[in-house]
Amino acid sequence: MSHESQNKPVEVVNPRYTEQAIREKAYLKELKKQPSTKRFMGYVKLSGPGFMNAAFTLGAGSFASSVTLGAAYGYDMLWIPLYSFAFGIFMLALATRFVTGSEMNVIEAQDKFHGKFFGSFATGLVACFIASIVYTFGQYALGSDALTSLFQVAGLPIPKSISWIVLVAISVPLSLMYGSGENPKAVKFVENAMKVMIGIMLLVFGAVICVTGINLPAMVKGLLIPKLPSGMDGIIMLIGSMTATIGVMDWVLFNNGMISRGYSEEHETLGRFDAFFGGLLPVTLILSFVSIAFAEAFSGKPGIPTSSGELCDALVGVIPSVWIQVGFYIGIIALVVSSMIGLSVTCATSFYQSTNVKRDPKAWYHPVVVLAPQIGFLGAFFGKPVMIVVTVAAMQSLFNWISGNSWYLLGNDTRYLGKRVIQSRFFNAGILICISILNIVFITFIMSKLGVWPE
Repeated sequence: MSHESQNKPVEVVNPRYTEQAIREKAYLKELKKQPSTKRFMGYVKLSGPGFMNAAFTLGAGSFASSVTLGAAYGYDMLWIPLYSFAFGIFMLALATRFVTGSEMNVIEAQDKFHGKFFGSFATGLVACFIASIVYTFGQYALGSDALTSLFQVAGLPIPKSISWIVLVAISVPLSLMYGSGENPKAVKFVENAMKVMIGIMLLVFGAVICVTGINLPAMVKGLLIPKLPSGMDGIIMLIGSMTATIGVMDWVLFNNGMISRGYSEEHETLGRFDAFFGGLLPVTLILSFVSIAFAEAFSGKPGIPTSSGELCDALVGVIPSVWIQVGFYIGIIALVVSSMIGLSVTCATSFYQSTNVKRDPKAWYHPVVVLAPQIGFLGAFFGKPVMIVVTVAAMQSLFNWISGNSWYLLGNDTRYLGKRVIQSRFFNAGILICISILNIVFITFIMSKLGVWPE
């Protein structure tokens, strides 16, 4: 082999035209003719980006927010993950339309039709690339504490200054495997790994509430009837929770997950199915389980856990079984690792789409870009990352709002989508409501910082 051929960049094939994507399109066409039950099972089999998105959403920020809101407000704030992700579904459906209606990625489209400030800067570099690095600090802080607590149960005195290495060993290979995007089988393997981790979270946190107990009337009321907290700390936690489930990173990860799988026009129904059953349901269930567990554990008690160590230790007093404690820590580790993989993937795709750097999985710089968020291992040495993560999430809502307006305009722009622009007023209204929530979140955050929000 010549020296030139060894150094020649790899030409990345559009995933739409791989053999697997073509077979999948043919399968979907036949699936539409099948009875509803068989269609449902077929979509479950092909789902993936939605579970990837859910696994990404279920990170340290959303976990910490759910713990704190459950401990401070009981069942009253259960509506937050349900309502916020429900409105976020409109943005995920819009991301699906972008992928199935055009071969131009959304950041490139924003640059072309609205300018680089909205695309490369607001969406790509700030709301995705920088944010993905910042949020990884919180994942390492929570995950290393969970690992240290797990080791202590086994009688192994391993400090979190060492236990973080386990998170690296698990997350790095899966991040590189998914981040290359050149192997559809590898992409599917990582998506299946995310499904397994979500299954672990559902099983473990479901078992925890079986031990702590549950107040069904209070749960139904908390899920369906919104109630706002009072005080600056409460509203900041509310903001962090909402931003964790309605954010540009979620939209971009879902968008690029579908691109990696080779989605085209025939996949739009699958994409919407995946957003609901792979995204909304597991996120709502898991975060509700966490909030309920801490609502029961802290009912009528003073004090709220604020550090990552306190988050891991808070339930031990009400969980008599060592195996449930072990499962609880494993659930946290699965939650953290799955989010770290999503952060690495989002970091890489947003970087390439926001710069003129060519994505070459064989290039020396590709692993550096994919693994840039791993600098977050320093979070294992910080004491209280919870409020830092939540505050960054609140500030990020400004760029979510800026980017969200650009996405709305693209969804109605024939230059980008041609005849596949949004025709439904309901669809457009849902997108506008989601964007309005992001705007309200940012304004409320500023109000709280100025001391305007009522105590």
